[in-house]
Amino acid sequence: MKTSGRSEETPVKRLAIISATSTVMVTDTPTGHGLKAVRECSAHEALSVVIFMGQLFSLMPVVGYTGSDPRHVTVRVRSVRFVYAMVTLSLMLTLVVMLVNHTAHLPGFNVSVACTIQPEMRSVSASLAYYAVILLFMVELIGLARNWSTIMTRWYEDELPFRSAPYRPPVGALSLRRKVRLIACGVILCAFLEDILNFISAYQLNGLHIRYCPHRSGFWKNFFHREHPYVLRAVSYNPAIGWAIELTMRVAKFTWHFVDVFIICLSLCLQRRFLQYNERLERMVGQPQSVGVWRELRLHFVRLTELLRFLDGRFSRLILVSCANDMFFITMQLFNSFDLKPTTMTSIYFWYSLAFLMGRCFLMLFVVSSVSSAADRPLETLRRFPSSNWNLDLRRLCDSVATADNALSGMRFFYIRRPLILAMAGTIITYELVLLDQVKNIPDNTRDCTF
Repeated sequence: MKTSGRSEETPVKRLAIISATSTVMVTDTPTGHGLKAVRECSAHEALSVVIFMGQLFSLMPVVGYTGSDPRHVTVRVRSVRFVYAMVTLSLMLTLVVMLVNHTAHLPGFNVSVACTIQPEMRSVSASLAYYAVILLFMVELIGLARNWSTIMTRWYEDELPFRSAPYRPPVGALSLRRKVRLIACGVILCAFLEDILNFISAYQLNGLHIRYCPHRSGFWKNFFHREHPYVLRAVSYNPAIGWAIELTMRVAKFTWHFVDVFIICLSLCLQRRFLQYNERLERMVGQPQSVGVWRELRLHFVRLTELLRFLDGRFSRLILVSCANDMFFITMQLFNSFDLKPTTMTSIYFWYSLAFLMGRCFLMLFVVSSVSSAADRPLETLRRFPSSNWNLDLRRLCDSVATADNALSGMRFFYIRRPLILAMAGTIITYELVLLDQVKNIPDNTRDCTF
């Protein structure tokens, strides 16, 4: 098994070579017995449920992702998925243009301007940032969809040795497919609950507003005027347009949540291979091993580190925007926590939304940082081997584990490790303490009929 010459072979050729040779494994035990063959699903198969969720809301317009061979994944321009994605992207771009036009006509644009998109976003600046982030996410996911076959083929071939003996799934752990499904579905269900609370809160606020400002004809027309006034500068109110905008908002909100889920599931699949690697080392402690075993282990670790760097190059831009987005809206929500809430449901929705946003952010950071933690664990295990096992390959393996930057990053501006979580938490706490000293309560604008 060689680590050089990757650029001279096509992905299809490399996949065929590794598939033909992956069954020849060097045993970890003196007798070669006692290892039960366990075949685990690939990252390509585990992530299929995440892609399916995204496609329900126009994201990741790829076909063939449910099969076992990632080489069959492709993007078809004439498919319903691709048209759906382009229509949604065009609608979002149109809304951004309308919002920018609306902002330009405001008499005094600042961070205290009333909410225009979501009840929790108390400023036009937050609304502009929200739309900009959604557009970036959509464009980035379309770009990833175009290269998904290349990414998954590389991932498939690099993780192939870890899907069968002598590697095993971590003891007591759920299967990779089930773990990804449980976490993805759990976060998305919490997101749907937030959206339901959002709608109920906006519904009650609209009813309360009509009670004080009965100048709009019809409940839903007034609702549209309150939630999307920037659209009215370009088009007249129409129920069909109103519901189309609301459906587009649901897609946008799902995209906002989906990117964190997407990054979490990617990291789970990558972390799994490092955990399997360390589990194999743990089983070898106290047993004499041949030079061939150490050479294979060194080459497999190099394979994992190369895979991590490859994935970091493809997903680091998405990680950077996601971290910046989460931190911006956490701080914005903390600022909004000083607002008066006119209804009980508004308070419930606001605090649930803030708790969910912070929980989703720190879950994403924790899972992504676990890749770095799992990649560093083999060094602790290797130090427990006796000096009688020492050889050139073991020394090179120790050097590789100790010196490699095995962590996902945000465009290499920062690497996501556990200390970063503590640093971000400290920043949020400091920001909140400053607000407690400086920010005054903003008066309730429920009876403001000037919109």
